[in-house]
Amino acid sequence: MFSFIKMLENFLRNLKKKKGLWFTTLSVISIVGISFSMYILMTMTENVSKEVYVRMSETYNTNLVNRINRKEQNFKKIIASVYSNSNLITAMEQNNINAVDTVINSYNENLKKNGFDEMSIKYYTSSNQINQYRNSINSVITNKNKIFGIEVLNDGIFVILIEPILKDENVLGVLEVKESIHTLKAQFQQDNAIFAFLLDQKMLGKLSLQAKTGKYRDVIDDYKIEEQKYDGSFFAKLIENGKDGFKQLLDVGYLVDDTYYKTYKKISDINGATIGLVILGEKIEGSGAFVNIVDKMTKTVTTVALGLVISILLFMF
Repeated sequence: MFSFIKMLENFLRNLKKKKGLWFTTLSVISIVGISFSMYILMTMTENVSKEVYVRMSETYNTNLVNRINRKEQNFKKIIASVYSNSNLITAMEQNNINAVDTVINSYNENLKKNGFDEMSIKYYTSSNQINQYRNSINSVITNKNKIFGIEVLNDGIFVILIEPILKDENVLGVLEVKESIHTLKAQFQQDNAIFAFLLDQKMLGKLSLQAKTGKYRDVIDDYKIEEQKYDGSFFAKLIENGKDGFKQLLDVGYLVDDTYYKTYKKISDINGATIGLVILGEKIEGSGAFVNIVDKMTKTVTTVALGLVISILLFMF
């Protein structure tokens, strides 16, 4: 150890005697050190940017889940109002379907008058043959447990609550409250965000001809979109990104191009089957867009670092 230190001292002493080589060596070491520090700084800045994008993806997904859960709370309020209508409950007990339909229709008319065009209520009596209904309705009648989630029905894709109407533990029937999944678009627009639902092609068979003919457009792979419901430039950009961009979106969790920041969430129905994707995002233009904020932060740090390097180099020479 001591011989190595002695050798190093002799080497440095001899190097200092050669002024040109000494200053060249110092310059090379300094430049290498500065370059390495720049690399570390740039890498850290890039990692911070990626972390921000990941966090924003998580925020968007959390917002989506919260908005869907709020729909459940709103649906429960409607169910509660049905229970408070003693005449309606009596009509259900007597299996007076005409009277029940009259009241339910009035509920639906009030919803439309108040701007809830995509929301509706329907009653299924348990006295009919169960095989007349779809599986989700039959399940609630049989198990006496409510179901909430997303379901592809004959007339579209809906966020849906199916709840049994009980009287002394007997199921009088089932009340269904549903609202089109596309209504989430307006809710995200209030936050200057973009929402689009892509339906898996395998689920098209559940839609009626009227509900799907001429309405759905291919986007990427096996996903389709109800074209008239959404901003064409948003999903057009998704098409433009191509298979490679779509794969990056699915693998990384987000995609940033020259126009949009995009993230996604897989959507499963009430039976646990994957029915499509929700694509969420926002435009990157505008000073308030978080992508621009991240970009400006990165550029500022890089500019400051470059200025510092130039100052050090000028000081050295």
